[in-house]
Amino acid sequence: MDISSAPEPDAGIYRRLSTLAEIDTVADAWRALESRCEDRLTYFQSFDWCRGWVAAFAGDGSAFEFRIETVWRNGSLVAVWPLMVQTVSGIRVLENLGAPHSQYCNLLCDDAHLAGLLMGKLLTRIEMMPDCDVAVFHPVPHQSSLGLLLRSQPTIRGYGGSSAVLDLTQFADSDAYRSHGGKLKKRNRNRRRNHLARLGELTFEMIWPSDQRFAEYVRECAAMKRVWLRETGRSSSGFSFDGLDDFLASLTGDAALLEGACLSILRAGDATVAIELGFVRAGHYYAYLGSFDWSLRHLSAGKVQMEMTVCWLIDNRIKTYDLLGGDGAYKQSWANQKLVLNGYSLPFSWKGRLYAQAWLPVIRPFAKRMYFTIPESWRRFLSGIQGVGLLVLGV
Repeated sequence: MDISSAPEPDAGIYRRLSTLAEIDTVADAWRALESRCEDRLTYFQSFDWCRGWVAAFAGDGSAFEFRIETVWRNGSLVAVWPLMVQTVSGIRVLENLGAPHSQYCNLLCDDAHLAGLLMGKLLTRIEMMPDCDVAVFHPVPHQSSLGLLLRSQPTIRGYGGSSAVLDLTQFADSDAYRSHGGKLKKRNRNRRRNHLARLGELTFEMIWPSDQRFAEYVRECAAMKRVWLRETGRSSSGFSFDGLDDFLASLTGDAALLEGACLSILRAGDATVAIELGFVRAGHYYAYLGSFDWSLRHLSAGKVQMEMTVCWLIDNRIKTYDLLGGDGAYKQSWANQKLVLNGYSLPFSWKGRLYAQAWLPVIRPFAKRMYFTIPESWRRFLSGIQGVGLLVLGV
């Protein structure tokens, strides 16, 4: 454990954790901080997610250097900022731990004790001892703890955006949800369910990591997603990580507390037709990874599963259904709110400036636009070539 500063009056002790053993020594303190943190957009900064990521991807030959910045006051952990360094084409990039799978870049903090001065010094420490070419923080929820800390920093052009969020508190129960939206929407919902039910009786189940089937279904969910990526001519640097499925299958969740990882599963007869891996944090549900049987794409199995998941969440008093970042029209059609997101960069070298000011806002978006002008049949071929996929679409 690196203790790189001594206690200062009202400023706390700053420590950097970089190994799994160091993380395990603060497990209780980290989890206690989660319970005190009022920011619901912090699942990807939770002990479970971060420890699982380090356990899965640390070790000899790892592509990542882990930097979990912590602040302690009077023996209590009051802030955790999980970060990592990844080398991209010779450029050392400091970013959110778990990127690109950590969908929100944020920090955990004790709102009752963490003053703005303390947060400012946390950022200053990174600026004074970067050991990287550039720091990239994206996507940062605008109203989050980290968003407040970075508010005065330069943003990355074109890296704003929003998450589509459905406020579930407006519905008394799932019947109220099903009946809203007008006749056309209700007719479409019924039509989708009826068409899918021709394959067999529709059944929905929410399972948690304590269920022995959890790991198997997580791997099936990821496999379905990879088929979708291939068939639509898309690529994902995140899905190229060796060990990703094992990492996701190792996540924990508590059915009694309605916290952590969970899987919503839709079956038609004996066949699994759609799966969604999600996370619950303080009444906020993250729709993290949705997939469906590609051969049934014309039957909208994914939409039926999403509807049933929303109904389950409402009946279990979950407050929000978060479809996470992306401007897809289908996500917006499910939402009634938007969560503003920003991207920030802090370059520390000429290579860092090139990455933050040219590659991210100009070159990469242009390459991506050009890629999607290629006919889909060609994209399916190109997406199978690792170098092309990661260069153009790697996020």
